[in-house]
This record gives sequence, structure tokens and C-alpha cells, in this order.
Amino acid sequence: MILYFSATGNNKYCAEYIASKTGDKKIISLNDMIKNNVYEIDCSGEERLGIVAPTYDFDLAYVVADFLEGLEFQNLSEEIYSYGIITCGSGSGNSENSLREILGRKKINLNAAFIVIMPDNYVLAFKQKSPEKKSKTLAEADEKLKEISEIISAKKDTPAKKSKLPKILTWAVRKFFIPYQKKVKGFSVNENCIGCGLCEKVCPMNIIKLENKKPVWTKDNCACCLACIHRCPKQAINRSGSAKNGRYLNPNVKF
Repeated sequence: MILYFSATGNNKYCAEYIASKTGDKKIISLNDMIKNNVYEIDCSGEERLGIVAPTYDFDLAYVVADFLEGLEFQNLSEEIYSYGIITCGSGSGNSENSLREILGRKKINLNAAFIVIMPDNYVLAFKQKSPEKKSKTLAEADEKLKEISEIISAKKDTPAKKSKLPKILTWAVRKFFIPYQKKVKGFSVNENCIGCGLCEKVCPMNIIKLENKKPVWTKDNCACCLACIHRCPKQAINRSGSAKNGRYLNPNVKF
């Protein structure tokens, strides 16, 4: 079983790649579970439990961390092999430690954890890199995923890695940024909008509603996943200057 959270396809791709190599049949979107308020999952007969999630603000994406804290793993074997794959644009910060601690509170031992560099999609602050650089990053990610799949298939443990960032620094950064990121002020939609409703559909927090065929962000509970921005077919949605920084979707994924 592989659980993944993915806004632009990077983590979905990782999950599908690993599943294709390990033979895992059950690949489950955390986006859908969060959106539909599903906090129980049946692990009957599962030999492996994989969690694929992104890094936000030098730590495990807060939307994933909050969800996992409340998720009940039913019929979980004590012998299950569990692993995490953390994706990031450059550094994963405290993500591995946070995932290990969350699972530990549920009496689940994290046998292995891996970091995979993928093209960054945080266009609120960074411009998209050139197509050549993104292609190079994706090719290197494939090589990394190949190595990871071999370790997972063999159910090997990896040593726990300590974050190079002091935990207090990570805490301070998130304390400042998370309240800002959850706010919906700054979202806008331009005349290119066709009222298709895809933004409403892909929002895991259910805070986007169409009014007069235009999206409206209804409350300050944004996951800051930016799915609405990147997946808009007309690039009609922007937030805080994102328009000048481009858009990104993993080219190897179908939504």
C-alpha cells in the first residue's frame, strides 16, 4: 500500500513508479482522503506501507502531517515494512524526523526513508527553471527511484538521518509561514477563466467554490499545495505574484 499527497504530479509519479517495481497494487491519494474527510484505512493483508509526501517550509507538508496525526490504520500487521519518500526542490529539512515521530506515536516503525529531488512548484517565491533543467532533475529522480525501489522490494532498513537544521529553527519558520500560507488573501482569477470548476475539484481543503462561474476562496484553511494554480487549464489563477513565475505539472503523470 502506498499513500501519496500530490498537487502537481511529482509525488503521484513517485508512488506509481515504486508500485510498478514492487508490485504494490493499492495506491491511494491522500488528497482525496483529506477532501472526503476519510480518516480510516484498512491495511489488511498489506506487507508494505509507503508514504510519499512533499516538504513545505523545511518540514513535512503540514497538510500531510495534520492528516496523518488523525489517520487510523486498521488491521495493520506488526510485521509490516514501512517507508517514507520525501520530495523537495532542494532540501528536506526536518521532514524525515517528523514522519518518523508521527508514525512512532501510532506504534509504526519507519524502516526506511528516502529523499528525492524533484522540480520545485512553489511559484509564490521561485521562478520555474528551464525545461532542460527540469528534464535533468526528472532523469536524476528516476535513477534515485530505481535505487529506492530495489531497497523497498528487499525490505531493507535504512539508518535514520538527523536533520541538519535545528528543530527549533524549523519550528520558528513554520510558526511564521503556516498562518500566512493558510490565508486565502492574494488569490485572484483573471479573464481567462472558463468556469470549468477544476480548481474546486482539486482543492483538498474544500475551500474553493464557484460563484457565477468564477472561483471564490471561502476561508483561511489553504493547504498551500497550489494545485488550483498549476492545474488550471487556462492559467487563470494567481496568488501573490505567481503569474510571473510560471506553472508546473509533472509531464509523466495523468490526472
